[in-house]
Amino acid sequence: ASGARPRPLGSGALTLRTLDDALLLRERLASRPSVAVVGAGPLGMEIASAALQAGCAVTLVADTAPMRPQFGSYLSEVFTTAAIAAGLKIVYGTATALDTTTAPGAGAVTLDDGARVDAELVVAAIGDLPNTEWLAESGLLTDGRLEADSRGRVAPGIVAAGDVAAVPVRGRVRRIPLWNSAIEQARVAAVALLRGDAAPEFDADPYFWTEQFGLSLKAIGHLPVAGAPEFLVGDDPHGPALMHWRHEDGAGVAVAVDHRIPIPRLRRAAATGQAPATPKSAA
Repeated sequence: ASGARPRPLGSGALTLRTLDDALLLRERLASRPSVAVVGAGPLGMEIASAALQAGCAVTLVADTAPMRPQFGSYLSEVFTTAAIAAGLKIVYGTATALDTTTAPGAGAVTLDDGARVDAELVVAAIGDLPNTEWLAESGLLTDGRLEADSRGRVAPGIVAAGDVAAVPVRGRVRRIPLWNSAIEQARVAAVALLRGDAAPEFDADPYFWTEQFGLSLKAIGHLPVAGAPEFLVGDDPHGPALMHWRHEDGAGVAVAVDHRIPIPRLRRAAATGQAPATPKSAA
């Protein structure tokens, strides 16, 4: 369970992974520098939102619509609209170089079309790299990946869990870098060491949340989703709303935006496609 580390952009760009990283970022934002955030996934968008809240001018460098690979087009548009309304500037392109010679901590991000984004603070949020280098001579890696079976086993007596492990999920072997997935994988792997094939298999049931640009989202189920949702509560995706999607294989997804709902009830909404009844005590 050796985890993962931020994918680097350059020696001058900040990354966010640890508490120390968060404290340093907060300290740097206090002087209200101009900020360039490279990466438009959930982490990059959260960093951009925090920088705007701190009073900074923020440019987001995105190689595709923000969070579309993670959420799907519908929810991506919801959050992109909120981000632009909050004052975020979005520049589309792929960062190919980072020049940090202008001043300590400052940088110029060069894009694949030759455009350049200058900022007093550059933060990279372009994914992570699993910590597998220490296993290079172990014989456990497959094409550089640490692949585990549905019970977390990579070899007899050896299991893996968390961000470092690629596991079977809906017909694919891939990593799931979510904290609740790491916990569930660890439980499955521990039982597999004790019970072998009698241990239950890992059944990914992802839970994800984010708060950014004035919106709070909680989601149960496999993202991204395709198409427009069915509204179980509300009728505006900017919230308060509870939305539901159904994948072709029958798996459900429930997403709450600015809608208070306990996780067990959100999980039931994902499975049933129905809004949970309001408890009488809360009526």
